[in-house]
Amino acid sequence: MKDRYQELLSLLISGWQAGRLYSPEHPQFLELLERVYRLLLEILKEIPKLTLALVGEDIVIGEEIRVDQSERLNFFFQGLRERSIERLTFYQGLAKEELVKFMAFISLPQKRSEEDLFNFFQLEGISHIEAGKLKASLKPEEEWPRFNFPRSYQKAVQLLASLALKLNQQESISLLELRYLALSIAENFSGNYWEILRGWPALRPEERLWAHLLNTSLLVMTATSRLGFSKEDWLDLGVASLFHDLGKAFTFEALSFSGESHPVIGARLLSRYRDSLSPLPSVVALEHHLRFDLKGQPRLKGINEPHEASQIVSIANVYEHLLRKRAYDDRFNPKFVYEIMMAEKGKAFSPYWLEQFFSVMGVWREGSQVLLNDGRKGQVVRQNKNQPYRPKVEVVLFQGGTEIIDLSSEKTIEIIESFNPFSSTEREALTRE
Repeated sequence: MKDRYQELLSLLISGWQAGRLYSPEHPQFLELLERVYRLLLEILKEIPKLTLALVGEDIVIGEEIRVDQSERLNFFFQGLRERSIERLTFYQGLAKEELVKFMAFISLPQKRSEEDLFNFFQLEGISHIEAGKLKASLKPEEEWPRFNFPRSYQKAVQLLASLALKLNQQESISLLELRYLALSIAENFSGNYWEILRGWPALRPEERLWAHLLNTSLLVMTATSRLGFSKEDWLDLGVASLFHDLGKAFTFEALSFSGESHPVIGARLLSRYRDSLSPLPSVVALEHHLRFDLKGQPRLKGINEPHEASQIVSIANVYEHLLRKRAYDDRFNPKFVYEIMMAEKGKAFSPYWLEQFFSVMGVWREGSQVLLNDGRKGQVVRQNKNQPYRPKVEVVLFQGGTEIIDLSSEKTIEIIESFNPFSSTEREALTRE
């Protein structure tokens, strides 16, 4: 029974991931739920009901097994709790239609309350599934913690590192799992870019490569989704950018034998997965340092320009590096970074994609603390497309409260300074390193 419980948990996670990525009618979602249903029927022939409960950092299945929370389960647990599910019970007599409806419902991006779940079960006539919070098993002081941003970010970084190790060891890897990781990164960390940067000094040196890859992927997905790319396309770009520097992790080992650069090493590693992951990650790994004018590395023959995906990832890659430099060099404020990158338009970067990137990302990222020329301080809350210097800023009023100033319409008001998100302590720590 223990092995079947572990298999069921794995299938439930895969079904959840497919539901988050695709429509309820998608063949991959339906195929996974068919497997979940068949296994549930086998288990429910032997017991009247099966309960899964989230208890602290563990999941309890039935009364037989506790599964420690791994990186792979982190987003699954978080997603269930955001939908007010800490206890999930399946009963004998379960119909496949009930399972499909339930999984499609909890795969929607909206957070849910217990009342939402109750109303859904009533409306859809689902009588063989129960879901909700744990009741008497918890004392009042043992309430579930809220979403812990630094911890969840570190979990994502660790998961990315473990997936990269699988790639290097030529282990099988699921495109579904990678797309779900990309989606989770986009949903959990979008709008928190400055908080991510501020957490950089707390990362261990061996984690920083993976953090850079995660940050770059987040920037790529944010920009392309705002530019109107389909969900499938921006997720594929997110997956490709997650591994653009894969070769750096294994450069020392490879250099001992071949002398290859990290783009070539990464592309060679990823080329083994061309059929399962598509050729795009390998192409992006190979070309992300290849300049638009083809003067970068590696030297490639027979192409007129890098692949468009490589051009986009190249921009986000450099942007992420430059913004992080402000931790130890005050010159690298967002305006300075913008000017540096625009000076490379048509040389290092595609003119079209560079303009497109900043048209939706702006000069000052959301969350930037800024000073206006009328003396007020505020925080950038939203960009105005095609007006990179003129975002929407939330300012604190002198009489109390806040107000949103739209700089696209308030032409006499402008940003004259942005405050460094790194504290002096953080900057000193990075400078020592």
